[in-house]
Amino acid sequence: MTTSKQAAQIIFDFIKKIIDAHGPRLPGSEEERAAQKDIADYMEEQIGEKVVTEPFTMSPRASIGAIPYLGIAGFVALALYYIHPIASLVVSALTLIFAVVQVFLYKGWFDCFFKKEQSNNTYTVIDGKGKIDHTIVFSGHTDSSWLWKMAVKNPKTMILRTVYGVVGVVAIIIGSIIRLAVGMTSVFHYDIPTPLYIFLTFVPLLFIPGIYSLCIYLTHDKKQASPGAMDNLTGVGMSIYLGRYFKENPDKLPDNCRIIVAALGAEEAGLKGSEAFMKAHAGDSELLIDPYFVNLDSLRDYDHFNVVKGDTWLSSKFDADMRDMLKKAIENAGIKADVIENPVGGCDSTPICRAGYKTITFAAQNPTVTDYYHTYNDKYETLDMNTLEKSVDILLDLTEQIHAHHAANPYRVVKSK
Repeated sequence: MTTSKQAAQIIFDFIKKIIDAHGPRLPGSEEERAAQKDIADYMEEQIGEKVVTEPFTMSPRASIGAIPYLGIAGFVALALYYIHPIASLVVSALTLIFAVVQVFLYKGWFDCFFKKEQSNNTYTVIDGKGKIDHTIVFSGHTDSSWLWKMAVKNPKTMILRTVYGVVGVVAIIIGSIIRLAVGMTSVFHYDIPTPLYIFLTFVPLLFIPGIYSLCIYLTHDKKQASPGAMDNLTGVGMSIYLGRYFKENPDKLPDNCRIIVAALGAEEAGLKGSEAFMKAHAGDSELLIDPYFVNLDSLRDYDHFNVVKGDTWLSSKFDADMRDMLKKAIENAGIKADVIENPVGGCDSTPICRAGYKTITFAAQNPTVTDYYHTYNDKYETLDMNTLEKSVDILLDLTEQIHAHHAANPYRVVKSK
């Protein structure tokens, strides 16, 4: 039987192979699609079951990728502020609305204004003997991120500078409203006290550095993008290895259990792969029989084994039973388990959770901004083999716990609305 140490090497070799062949894999890019084909071939080779590939279209730059455009819009609003407050109010308000809807909530209302690209979801199925009464889905995402320029230069100030820029847009909105209220339609024509005039004229200028930070938040240059070793070929490689393990060791897979191994695309574009998978399969009682989704996202930092119980920005709360089981599996491995909420952005568990399924996200990553998160420093050379090895043990333990839990507490799927 393959040891956990050997398993870690198998996963590492897979990560190295994909990065060496394709480099960064931005959502919807040619590199992501080429890597997805190689991942599908590797999945079939390792597991020996038919692999299904499901293409979907999405707008890669319509969420996080749009932040530099918001910075430009912020400067336009600032310039208009000194021409006419109505114009600046309209532009700044639309900028803030877009940011909330697309960047913070991942709603996708404005995706239609951005170029469409294709990505793919890939999965395979391993069944135990007899009638299947529950499913465990292991998944990771295939794409990597644009370079977060401020993170690679000074990660400690990135969040502060970003907030500074957002507050700058809010300040333009408030200033525009006040100017309209007091009848200050132009900086050259006003009938208000001098202190108020000075305040309304010069305070918005204090936010220029913050708005500039939005402009340089990330670069779309794929040559500078993240190779995505940690985030998230570790999740994809781990998922495929687990499928191989249960295929090679059928005695470890209960007769009534189905394992699905999934590699989902375009997570960095607003969880579009996970959303597409749910759109295709939510309520699919033939494929997803009482499913438990284990989302694997970024396995690198030995001092930060995380049970991610929800996404703060997206107001999603993942399954409490799976949270407790994963925490116990980490502690059984002799490691401290940190139960956290994802502090920034979202993960692939949110669309699954919203579809009514049990899900949890497992990560081994420093939850603060670092110089290797979404930067060109996310290389396979920096991965920790001990983290990969322990993650194998943790996930095999979690699988056994899910089997036992389902036997004692079977649940009915709540179909997507």
